[in-house]
Amino acid sequence: MGTMNWIGANTAKGHFLETLFEHMSDAILIVDTNGFLIGVNQAAERLTGWTAEELVGKVHLCTICRGMATCTQEAACEDCFARQPRLASFEIRLRTKSGEEFPVIASSTRLPDEAMGALALILRDMTEQQRMERERFRRMMSSRMIQAQEDERRRISRELHDSIGQTLYSILVGLRVVNGLEMEESMRKLLADMDQLASSALDEVKHMAVELRPSTLDDLGLVPAIRSFVKRFEQTFGIISTFQAVGGRRRFRPEVETALYRICQEAMTNAAKYAHTDTIAVSLLDTGETVELCIKDEGCGFNPDNLEVQGTGLGLYGMKERTHLIGGVLQIRSKPGEGTEVHVVVPLNEGGDLADVDQNHTRG
Repeated sequence: MGTMNWIGANTAKGHFLETLFEHMSDAILIVDTNGFLIGVNQAAERLTGWTAEELVGKVHLCTICRGMATCTQEAACEDCFARQPRLASFEIRLRTKSGEEFPVIASSTRLPDEAMGALALILRDMTEQQRMERERFRRMMSSRMIQAQEDERRRISRELHDSIGQTLYSILVGLRVVNGLEMEESMRKLLADMDQLASSALDEVKHMAVELRPSTLDDLGLVPAIRSFVKRFEQTFGIISTFQAVGGRRRFRPEVETALYRICQEAMTNAAKYAHTDTIAVSLLDTGETVELCIKDEGCGFNPDNLEVQGTGLGLYGMKERTHLIGGVLQIRSKPGEGTEVHVVVPLNEGGDLADVDQNHTRG
């Protein structure tokens, strides 16, 4: 524990100040006019890795301060903060006992003469703050990337439906008009084949448009969109698929509806590819405070810690990322031979907005 001789700890006031000094969450270093440490609190011990006994009266400030952020390696610290009467906020690099260096936010002030003109230096570790800022930036960029992807999916889906789809439909109408005219049987058969090809192409375009971005999701909401997808999925893969929606039928924020729809889509597609299952059950529960999505199959199951056995693992990563961006929790319960359950819980407020997520970072 750092000595408090510089403050006069033998009085009641001094005892109070000593208690305050020791229990501050920020690291405090007291430096004499020669640059040696004459007082440190417990937070400073934790930050530097040195004990007060190792620091006080023995270590010079330059031993642990590797310069301000504006210093260069060749600088002689001519404008050192220790020579200034007061600096409100600046950054220095701190060296610990182990030799590690990292940035800290600092402020300094020269104490009155009765405190021997010492310098009080307050330090705050930036490591956690920088980690949070990096995570915040990553989430923002990931959200923007996903939103840009959804916008592009919506645009292409609309183009397929309104442009290519309408063109193919017009071709079909023309073929059927021509097919009503008098012609040789060989020509009629050729027109019938072309009609079949155009019909197949039109169906494929419609399917691609829906898979890219179903208009139901934007127009009617999450429940109708999932119900429609489950029906198409059952027809496509021949897997008995059920969907149950419990609770209110309110609309949620677009990013919530999009994320849950894509998670459902990915989980069911993964089950069709890898689970070897005959049935899939999907449920959506709106409790008022949360919305919960569950996709469960009775397939072969897998070890969630060993994704290499099932594709690249990018699908699972995408589900986790989407869940994380809307402040939800994703759980995947599976064991070999026991099926798989994908469970997502997203906290919401009464209006269907995200409860605990910065809204600015969930919008693209």
